[in-house]
Amino acid sequence: MAKKTDEAAAEPTPEPTPEPVVHAVAMPPSVLDRVRANRMGPLAVALGVAVATGLLLSTLVPTDPNVLALGILGALVSAAVGFVVRYLSLSHGWRTQAIALVATVLGVHIMATTGMVNGAGGGTIGGLVTLPNPDFGDALLMALALPAVSSGAILAGLTAAIIAGWSARSANDSEN
Repeated sequence: MAKKTDEAAAEPTPEPTPEPVVHAVAMPPSVLDRVRANRMGPLAVALGVAVATGLLLSTLVPTDPNVLALGILGALVSAAVGFVVRYLSLSHGWRTQAIALVATVLGVHIMATTGMVNGAGGGTIGGLVTLPNPDFGDALLMALALPAVSSGAILAGLTAAIIAGWSARSANDSEN
């Protein structure tokens, strides 16, 4: 018996294989995280979405603009901007709602004015400017020159503000 225990003790024990060392690599923040971390990020993206959506939808404004068409197209702009601002903002307070309101008013104004001027085939717009045959560029310049204080644009902006700020109250939201 002593011989067996000596042989067992004499056999080398297998060394444990070293486990691979895992180094924690810090991933750079994504574009979405950088936009959320920037104070002006949601506003910049909201303005871009509002202008792009407004310009795209301005081609759908009928040559004889009516309330239903402008209402539906304005609702599309307000939905796009409202959901983008809601997605990009970390908190849903007054600041978030103001961003959605301003961006949507600008987008709806650009959409409605550019669509009406481009589709009108000329004439006087609001008694301010007379153009014989405006093209899309002239219509966009006129939209940027005219003030955006229509009730439809403000209503669409308020809708986007409601979409962007709709959430339960928390302690963090009272500060914004």
